[in-house]
Amino acid sequence: MKVFFNTFGCKTNQYDSALIGQIFEQAGFTLTDNPDSAQWVVVNTCSVTKRGEDKACQWVRKIGREHPEARIAVVGCSVEVSAGRFAELPGVSLLLGTEEKFRLGEVLAEYEKNRGKSQERLEPASGLVRKLDRYSQKAVLTAHRDHARAFVKIQDGCNNRCTYCIVPFTRGVSRSRPLEQVLAEIQALETRGHREVVLTGIHIGRYGLDLPEALTLAALVEKVLTETGEVRIRLSSVEVGEIDEPLVELLSSRERLCSHLHIPIQHGSKTVLARMGRKYSPAEFRGTVERIAESLPGLGLGTDVIAGFPGETESEFNECRDFIDSLPFTYLHVFPFSPRPGTEAAKLGNHLIKGEIRRRVKIMRELSNRKRESFLRSLAGKTLSVVHESELPSGVSVCRADNYARVYYQGASPPKIFDLIAEQPWRDGVWAKLPAGA
Repeated sequence: MKVFFNTFGCKTNQYDSALIGQIFEQAGFTLTDNPDSAQWVVVNTCSVTKRGEDKACQWVRKIGREHPEARIAVVGCSVEVSAGRFAELPGVSLLLGTEEKFRLGEVLAEYEKNRGKSQERLEPASGLVRKLDRYSQKAVLTAHRDHARAFVKIQDGCNNRCTYCIVPFTRGVSRSRPLEQVLAEIQALETRGHREVVLTGIHIGRYGLDLPEALTLAALVEKVLTETGEVRIRLSSVEVGEIDEPLVELLSSRERLCSHLHIPIQHGSKTVLARMGRKYSPAEFRGTVERIAESLPGLGLGTDVIAGFPGETESEFNECRDFIDSLPFTYLHVFPFSPRPGTEAAKLGNHLIKGEIRRRVKIMRELSNRKRESFLRSLAGKTLSVVHESELPSGVSVCRADNYARVYYQGASPPKIFDLIAEQPWRDGVWAKLPAGA
């Protein structure tokens, strides 16, 4: 039986889909890249923004219309909050939430035995935070299909209660994965030829705090670097208050730990940050980020920004833009505010009209482009450590540098981490060449 996957949302979702796919293959199913040949279509959803959920819903409707013979399983975060929206779509046969989706293989097999007799349904999201209080996943991912860079989930859930965020309601409280599982997975991925591993999760800065041995993210990273051979390690998003001195020391001293951090700020106005429920002031954020940047020259530094938060005045928006412009970010991920059901921000008054939100998003994305272009120009003549990601039809290799810059060069990539010399910005990255004599 052939199964097609489509994944919406974050790196954690991509990891989850890779693991579910592996479980499927071990159970005798065949994964296919063509929905036309699939008997089952699995849609792993994201509910962080309404737009992301809308896209998943539209795609499910399209598959149901174009492939009426296929059976559709909708899984993940959107099932926790919008199960009814997907259940009414043609072709949807199974609904499984954020934890239950790892049972998809056995549920699907059972469904085939009792074709159409019942549909799986999940408990209401109101019970989820109480239920998900420990990391329950036991399976170890051994390969990411067609990826040189692999994701490894080290924790799930979040204890923060930012007023705009629905994730704690869909994924539960912060739960750390046991150290031995993380190590076993990274070692297996390295053995299979993956040359970079991205440590991902929902709130990775809290890694280990709920484990009996009370580990930290820095302790985990140091252990991973000690227990692996050549694979390089990259961190996904880390909150500013959770980047401690041991972690900065590792970033500055360990070559296999990528010189890249993604530190979400969300806004640069003190008053908006307070309405968002964020736990720092702009001054505190600045102090930490500037100290990190000074300790790590050449660091790739990204952030997340929300434009158009309820009640955001023109003055607050300008304050945010100017504040972020003054910091050494190399790129921004800009999101329009998206009201999510059940969150405090959705209940706030003074919601901005869509046209004004779009205008502010455009201004922040233009700022992101300027910062990225400036960073890329600064790389000219520098040696970049890269791994291969893909190849263009023209024979140009697309690679990823340790500082997260995208790197292009003419020629095939070796199956290892290798060096390129940056020349000039090209497309959304830099054009590069092999060092002399290489």
